[in-house]
Amino acid sequence: MRLGFHAGTTVSWPADLSGLDNGFFTVSRAGIEGGILNTLSINDRFISSIGVNTSLQSFALRQTGIDVYNIDVRFKALQLEIPLSVGFTGYLGSLRHREVIGIGLQTNLSLSNKTVFNGDSASSIGATASSTIKSSIYPVLIAGFEIGSRFDNDGGLFFGINFKYGMQEVYSANLNTTVFSPQRVTYNGTYLGLGLTFYLPRYSYWFKREFIY
Repeated sequence: MRLGFHAGTTVSWPADLSGLDNGFFTVSRAGIEGGILNTLSINDRFISSIGVNTSLQSFALRQTGIDVYNIDVRFKALQLEIPLSVGFTGYLGSLRHREVIGIGLQTNLSLSNKTVFNGDSASSIGATASSTIKSSIYPVLIAGFEIGSRFDNDGGLFFGINFKYGMQEVYSANLNTTVFSPQRVTYNGTYLGLGLTFYLPRYSYWFKREFIY
């Protein structure tokens, strides 16, 4: 078994864009993620992993059809995650690779909206952003890929890409203005994560040291 520490960035996008018109569109924004995980090598080919992770997903709702308004509504959601996965592992030359699939649980910890106006007549828009937040626990599907190397002391450093698909709507957000019809966007917790995982030496390595010394 190996204990690992993970940190990286996230890229997310809304689940439903059917409620957007009048030149509105969404822009993905970078968030962050980090946590700990415990990976068990079942044999030379298979692994299993469980962890605790926090991640920040963010995207913006914009309107640039009329330059004088330039509406920018930013949405952020902080999630607590418990991922459980199994995977296949092998070698690419001297590097180790891992492909994993699994399931997980997420819950929404907080949500903040920030409405930014640019343009000479921005104050005349009278826009407000409101959200319906769901904080219940909901499932996600997980798929990922890692590549990296181990150190002489049996620790390791891996770069990974993980995709998490939410199975339930986390929240729906609405932008209501005195100029445009209401714009509605929903988010289900889906995001792509990129990051590094540092693995401590496996537990048996430390036990062996105790017996030797």
